[in-house]
Amino acid sequence: MAQSHERECAVCTEDFTTPKILPCGHLLCRECVISWMDSKPDAGCPLCRCPIVKQSDGSSSATVDALPTDFVMEALVESARVLSKDHLCCVCEDVRADFICMQCQDMLCSACTKVHKKMSVSRSHDVESVSTVTPERLAASRPALCADHGDKHAKYFCREHRLPVCSACKSHKHKVCRETNYLDDEIKSVQNSLTDLTKNLVEAEQKLEQAIGQVTSSLQEVDVSEQEDMAQVDKVCDRLHKLVEDVFNKLKDKCRKKHLKIRKSLCDVKTGLSNRLGKVTSHKHIVTRAVAVSPRPALIHVTQALTDRVNSLDLSTDLQGEVWAKPLSSVECCQEVVRRIQDELLMLKQMTESEPSVLVFHENCGKNIRLTNGNRTAEKIELNTFGNGVVVSRDPMLANVLYEVRVDAGTGVYNNLSLGVTRISPARLTVTLWSRDLQDSVIIMPALVFHQGESALLPLAKELWSLEVGSRVGVLVTSSNDLHLYINGQDQGVAAKNVTQPCFAVFSISRSVSKVTALPTSRRT
Repeated sequence: MAQSHERECAVCTEDFTTPKILPCGHLLCRECVISWMDSKPDAGCPLCRCPIVKQSDGSSSATVDALPTDFVMEALVESARVLSKDHLCCVCEDVRADFICMQCQDMLCSACTKVHKKMSVSRSHDVESVSTVTPERLAASRPALCADHGDKHAKYFCREHRLPVCSACKSHKHKVCRETNYLDDEIKSVQNSLTDLTKNLVEAEQKLEQAIGQVTSSLQEVDVSEQEDMAQVDKVCDRLHKLVEDVFNKLKDKCRKKHLKIRKSLCDVKTGLSNRLGKVTSHKHIVTRAVAVSPRPALIHVTQALTDRVNSLDLSTDLQGEVWAKPLSSVECCQEVVRRIQDELLMLKQMTESEPSVLVFHENCGKNIRLTNGNRTAEKIELNTFGNGVVVSRDPMLANVLYEVRVDAGTGVYNNLSLGVTRISPARLTVTLWSRDLQDSVIIMPALVFHQGESALLPLAKELWSLEVGSRVGVLVTSSNDLHLYINGQDQGVAAKNVTQPCFAVFSISRSVSKVTALPTSRRT
């Protein structure tokens, strides 16, 4: 049942007068919509700001008249107005009416009600107590009147003119109309259509509510995920802070102990020198006094004794070299720690920002290599140059993901590549990859593997000697930290075990190879 406020316009707060249905579904009086649109340009619904489509002529009245009218609400407002009037009998006029005829819409007292039920015209009408009738029931029982004869009941409905008509109008004015059905049949058809519309709207409402619920659930999951990620970030940062604090304390303690040792050594030397100085000063006073006041025979006797005593004193000022050596500076040690932390933070940043779907060469590839095509193609500038021909993946490798390059151009039949993995970050990998002092690196050369400075034969890599243009070579590190060599997509076996993570994929363009291209990575099982 519609409440009284539901029959009021949101703009004028009065009962609806010619209620218009806006595109958003809200109802407003016709005049209220026109006034609202005239008050501001591009005015939308005053309740939800949904736009109101204008007609081509741009007039507000034309726009509003093109909107559908809610005749049901109009009937409800009229029925509520009837029920809200003074309950006086329409016949007696000064007698209170306790009943209402649902078809005639007239108020009746008890006496008139009896007469109304006895008359042949109104004998079949429904007469009910005014106190129990609602505007909805009264609007539903309103009789359909002929559009041309307002006092005659409509029995037919002209589809061509969209009007209810009486029998006389059907026979005369609407005689040539093609479709004139019984009004009851038309009402049933309309009710069925409205039932279908209601069903569709209910289903759409349920689906939309379900979709909103799913989105709400996803939003909650996002919030939970964000909290978990934030907690993880806090945990990582706390760990980093602890590591930095531990390094800070260790460096401080190391510096303190080193200087304490040197300070103790210097104090011991200073004490020895002070004791030596005291003896020298005392004997100086004795000698000076002997020269000044001793009689000559006594001076002769004491001189030998003083000479022997002074000769027995340690008058040297030589100090051990390490005593005077400046303590070893901790600057280099601190800088090395900073570099390592920066490398770890760089790796962490790259792991969080990188997209694992594509292998991308790092920009730091040496003076004889240039990168083209979005950092995916490495091209050699000087074709016969050894060294500085190293290209390296920009991001750390992922487990069970194949990192692969294709030989695009070569100068001979023996096109060969060397490849592998290294823990050295691309920013620090500058000159030569094949130095034996590269730590935590595994380099696969044709039929040979260098692992942390040690070499071993790898017969499976013999195909690296002569690669045709278009050949693909790559490396993969499994979740168990085994390094596999791939040639043309085929696994050639384990090249090394216990590879230290995280690491980067590296490739060397040899003298015969002039260009290689990084290929999209692929996950292998």
